[in-house]
Amino acid sequence: MTVGEKITKLRKEQNLTQEQFAEILKVSRQSVSKWERNDAYPDTGRLIRMSKIFDCSLDYLLKDELEQMDVNLAAAKEDAGYDKMRAGMLTYLSFPPIFGWIVAVVSLKFQKSHMKNKVQIGLTIMGMMFSLICTILMIAGVLLEL
Repeated sequence: MTVGEKITKLRKEQNLTQEQFAEILKVSRQSVSKWERNDAYPDTGRLIRMSKIFDCSLDYLLKDELEQMDVNLAAAKEDAGYDKMRAGMLTYLSFPPIFGWIVAVVSLKFQKSHMKNKVQIGLTIMGMMFSLICTILMIAGVLLEL
């Protein structure tokens, strides 16, 4: 978007005619028209006043690449959020506590039905508790983005 296109867009957003805008800047309506057609450019003082009137930066008024940067930043933030969620899911799925739960449940069933060894059953339950604590800490870390 050119400087003239930005001036036109911002002026219309403020519901100003070229004539009203010209009065505010103390120039002719023809000057505003030339700026908007990119036939001429406003001087520095008027650009500063425009940035105050439109509540935008001089960089926005003057630089075309800032718009593209904003689009790229928005896309990068969206990708980063997706990547972060995917990394969290992969971490969770590959984390040993899940396997610990699977092994512990199978082990408890086997021990209760075949061995009936209270020490081993107690150790299995302690392992399950440790696995539960690790899983809760990991989920909290993912949710709190640590």
